[in-house]
Amino acid sequence: MTSRLDYKPAVLLSTPALVAIMPFLAACLYVLRFSFSADESSIAGFSVSSYQALADTYFLSALGLTLKLAVFSTVLVLVLAVPLAFLLATTRSPFLRRMLTVAILLPMILNLLIQAYGWIILLGPTGVLNTVLRSTGLITRPLFLLFNETGVLIGLVQTALPLAVFPILSATRAVSRECLEAAASLGAGHWRTLFDITLPVLRPGLIGAASIVFAFNASAFAIPLLLGGRRVQMLGVVIRDMISPMFNWSSAAAAGVVLIAITTLALVLASWATNRSAKKEVR
Repeated sequence: MTSRLDYKPAVLLSTPALVAIMPFLAACLYVLRFSFSADESSIAGFSVSSYQALADTYFLSALGLTLKLAVFSTVLVLVLAVPLAFLLATTRSPFLRRMLTVAILLPMILNLLIQAYGWIILLGPTGVLNTVLRSTGLITRPLFLLFNETGVLIGLVQTALPLAVFPILSATRAVSRECLEAAASLGAGHWRTLFDITLPVLRPGLIGAASIVFAFNASAFAIPLLLGGRRVQMLGVVIRDMISPMFNWSSAAAAGVVLIAITTLALVLASWATNRSAKKEVR
């Protein structure tokens, strides 16, 4: 009886959010139908030729590059986010904690275009970094950190970092100080404590953060376009090119379906890994 009473108000309160999600789901179904269209510019007939056209080298290399940069950026984001989450969790000063929170959240408030142009000003051939390094004599020629995979990777890591910090921060609350002290009293070193106690406890937060960051970076468009130029063809840029110069809507829809399938698969695997981790903890 209690569960029914709780269920009905939850359904009523969630109705506006569910209604807001409906257009997105309808758009996904529309894209899915368009991907099987026999006509490139309109929905007509049924054909799998759009998917067959994706088997070319250009699309497969873009797919491989997208997966590579999404995986690398996810690993780097997790490496950076874990100590940042612990810093937030262990900071005793409320003022310092608020300042750290604002600093972490600030990139999420700023537009991606502004962040990308900030990196261009900083890393460009005549940007701040190259100017400082050349003026100090450390380099004689400018470092090329933009319009290549390095520039895109830096941008992906920076824009996705806030998405990983807070899921990991929630998981840090499960790390018991008593367990850490007990491990230290038994002679466990820092690395042994990290791998045997801290990381297993953080596993749900790490898996959740990794899935969010991977999905966010795999579907990135603005950062690869502005920091990678025409040399770094991630899937988001490739789909844009299919629509704008070539007006091949059915192939763009098929590529979009592939991208949605990849991100959905990553989320499903993350959910499976989280459930498996929870079952192990129960045992």
